[in-house]
Amino acid sequence: MRTVLIVGAGFSGVACAIQMLRLAERQPVRVLLLNRSGRLARGMAYGTHSPQHLLNVVAANMSVLPDDPEHFVHYAGMRDSRVTGSSFVARSVYGDYLEWALRQAQENAPRHASLDCISGSVCKLQAPPGGGLAAELEDGRCIAADRVVLAFGHLPAPPPEVAQGGLAGNARYVADPWRGDLLSTIGEHEPVLLLGSGLTAVDIALQLLRRKPAHRVHALSRHGLLPQPYKAPSGHLAGRALLRDAAPTVRATMRAFMQQVERLEDTGLDWHDALAAVRHQAADIWQAWPAAERRRFLRHVRPYWDVHRHQLPPTVQQELSAALERGALRVTAGRVLAIRDEAELAVLEVQPRGGEERIELRAGRIINCTGSCASPRRAAVPLVQQLLADGLMRADALGLGVETGADCAVLGADGRPTPGLYYIGPWLRAGFWEATAVPELRRFAATIARACM
Repeated sequence: MRTVLIVGAGFSGVACAIQMLRLAERQPVRVLLLNRSGRLARGMAYGTHSPQHLLNVVAANMSVLPDDPEHFVHYAGMRDSRVTGSSFVARSVYGDYLEWALRQAQENAPRHASLDCISGSVCKLQAPPGGGLAAELEDGRCIAADRVVLAFGHLPAPPPEVAQGGLAGNARYVADPWRGDLLSTIGEHEPVLLLGSGLTAVDIALQLLRRKPAHRVHALSRHGLLPQPYKAPSGHLAGRALLRDAAPTVRATMRAFMQQVERLEDTGLDWHDALAAVRHQAADIWQAWPAAERRRFLRHVRPYWDVHRHQLPPTVQQELSAALERGALRVTAGRVLAIRDEAELAVLEVQPRGGEERIELRAGRIINCTGSCASPRRAAVPLVQQLLADGLMRADALGLGVETGADCAVLGADGRPTPGLYYIGPWLRAGFWEATAVPELRRFAATIARACM
């Protein structure tokens, strides 16, 4: 019987386990699903209990099974008959769905397939001379496995670099925006500064303003861009390639994309249809660019791609617009130059984007909403640093993630796959660019399951 250890039990880990149990007819397998703590299938995205935290993707696109696109819609419909494919469902419901889907896969698996859920955290992973992989847990336990899938999801982002005074050691700095007691510890009139203006910042700002409508929140990011409101694509381009040929430069690709948008507008469609279509070509476009062009995309285009690609549900957009209109939420484009303590507040010296005069922002609490840790080299996780140091994993040159093969096999320092080691999660951006949403991750999970079996 083959033993597969999956490190992490959020969406990616659960999706891999489900696929392996479904493929077990051809290979006896024991799946070990390792979770640090808490319930399965939650992670950063689906661990919330608030019914106001919604998926930012419609239900029709959220099935964990790539071959059964209606799987989640059917489950959500059993819980609430009003749910349709175009509904934005609470994230907590989606966490319940993943847990249910895993149980279903376990119950339907053949006798020679088993699933064991284990609590613990891997601190070291080695490749013994006899083959396979040996995982050492923080509590001293050891697990021998034929295959290991690293599925630890989004890791906390390090604090933004500040020239003077550092954020990390400041008592008012909060590294984890999803800390359970965070909002209850913020005073009624304590000004809050959010670092970042993406989906996480919107979530935290609105959650805070729901509790304390008189509060004032300030969001600061390099470009000051907010996520765009969701609009359903028409579906006229479903399954069609928007760009016929992968252009060798970012400039040529953007020119071709905008030309296609203009043609679509002439037929009554718009950029939402274009973006939905080009998303399915993202990996091919990304892989066709040399490193210099990828850097150019990250520097000039990525902020705009992110706010158009990761959109807000209509109800959240309405709430956000109202907060902006009444001045409860302000957004500034700029970067932090220095920080100092002054009386009861932290004072941040900020260089506004496109401006010469520096400004000062005061905050009683500074919350990092910049997203997850992009580069393995900056991850404060002993397992990741050990794999890098031992040459079992190689970080990509652009600081986006890890280098992998087409089947998500982790490449070592020598550029060859580390036998039996796979990765799934946001660090696949390094090779595929689109690697954080369910439609892509469920395909990666199926690919890894086939490789492991």
